[in-house]
Amino acid sequence: MSISIDKLIEEKTLLQKDFDQLNQKIKQVEIEVIQMRSNLNALNGAIQQTNKLIEMASDKKKKWKL
Repeated sequence: MSISIDKLIEEKTLLQKDFDQLNQKIKQVEIEVIQMRSNLNALNGAIQQTNKLIEMASDKKKKWKL
């Protein structure tokens, strides 16, 4: 049983197509991860700001009670 050059080229073309598709999907997922990390950082900043405002409000409330 022998394999023709044409059959090997056809197989290589299919493999290359699969490789390119998977590579594109990986790049897309990496972009999505970067966007999610940015959103996570923004949420963390909002949490920090809210904590600061809660602390400021608590301090004012304590001053009024004195």
